[in-house]
Amino acid sequence: MKILNEKEQNLIINDNIEQMETDEADNKLFEKERKKYILKGLSSLFSCIINTFGYFSIWVLGNSVVYLISFRRHYNPKLTFSYGYFLFPIMNFTLDLTSPLGGILEHNIGGKSTIILSTLILCVSLLLLYISRNIFFDYIIMSIIGLGIAVGINITRKNICSYFMKRKALICGILYLVSDFLCAFLNIFNEKYILNPLSENPTIENVYYNEKIFLNFQKLIIFEIGFLIVTTAITIILFYPNDPKETIKYGFNDETQDNKKKSDNNENKDNGLKKSKIKKAIYSMRTLNLYAMIFLFYPTIDFMYNSWRPIGIYYKIDTYYLQLTTALYNIISSMSSITFSLIGDKIQFRTVFVLFSFILTINAFLFPLSVYSHIFFISEVMIMAFVLTGFYILLDPHIMKVYGMDNFIEIGGIIRSSGGFSEMFTIVFAFYLENYFSGNKNNVYKIMYYISGCLNIIALILGLFETDEKFNYND
Repeated sequence: MKILNEKEQNLIINDNIEQMETDEADNKLFEKERKKYILKGLSSLFSCIINTFGYFSIWVLGNSVVYLISFRRHYNPKLTFSYGYFLFPIMNFTLDLTSPLGGILEHNIGGKSTIILSTLILCVSLLLLYISRNIFFDYIIMSIIGLGIAVGINITRKNICSYFMKRKALICGILYLVSDFLCAFLNIFNEKYILNPLSENPTIENVYYNEKIFLNFQKLIIFEIGFLIVTTAITIILFYPNDPKETIKYGFNDETQDNKKKSDNNENKDNGLKKSKIKKAIYSMRTLNLYAMIFLFYPTIDFMYNSWRPIGIYYKIDTYYLQLTTALYNIISSMSSITFSLIGDKIQFRTVFVLFSFILTINAFLFPLSVYSHIFFISEVMIMAFVLTGFYILLDPHIMKVYGMDNFIEIGGIIRSSGGFSEMFTIVFAFYLENYFSGNKNNVYKIMYYISGCLNIIALILGLFETDEKFNYND
């Protein structure tokens, strides 16, 4: 064994000291970069919240449909509120159908450019809605608005979930919680200070508003355009596209660097790999089952969401109770967001879906009776709000978990399109029933809720076959 002299020992000691200093410097640099990464993630989270709030403000306009129909009746006195049922379902249908377009545009022109394009489409569409005087032209405009939302709504959501892969449900819950909370105030602001500052009840046939009130709808459109421009500007400033490799490097993803490199190499070898994966997933029985679950589940939540306010007006529930119901709806939605954001990553989607289907089935059969009691009516809407928000919070993380983050926008958009088809089917069928019963809304409401309750039973059965296991693209 060689005995080192003093000089050689000093050299080794110095080398060790230098190595330790280098390691310490590397660790400090790593921690500094990690903190920067976390700050970028938090900035992107805030960007996503503002962006989501901007898009959600479009749905807040749904509470002003009665003002829009009152406006259109000024030019077509024979127009009934039934035509208003189609406005937001058409928007949602187009949104769900064109959701994959956002992923394609993001890949080609980048996330920020896609968001700007989305806002441009929305602002032009709202300007067209401002000058429109025909309900059928409004349908076309709402479909364009749906396209505008579809282009940009998932960009920031996908980005922020990629920052925090381990807590996707928590992130989605925060988005819905804060957005619903802000939308509650926005809805009150719109109603109190823009649409109906004097809280006047409808004066025409006790259903529609007069010219003094409905002209405020145009003011709301201008406000919404300005609101979208401001929220988009804030979104672009705070938006930081995430690099998935950094997510792994800084410990926010369970995937290893080696697995990521293998995945990257496979994608480089085959440019058509992603298309092949998407095609395989779309035509699988598992995706078909999930598609059918959502299609059968949607009629109850969509019909209740779109009709509870018109039902309240039809059965002459006082404006005070309708405004109270709107406020409580947003509060309950926030509570649902908190609940499922905290437990969403720890529970199976199947368990919650089956429970939700059971609750909505009971709700659907009892809702036609709720109009005879204000407390019963408010309670039914609150239950619907809790289930609806919880379902939306859990659906996207489930799709991300099963099909992978890279395929989320495309496959998720296709799966969610079942909701669009379901909603259009529901509204068209309700419109047919109203004509069949010569405008007797009492029969229409009862039949629609009983049918949607039966469909929920089938959705519940299909939900028993859903799992949280990752989709196997190799079989």
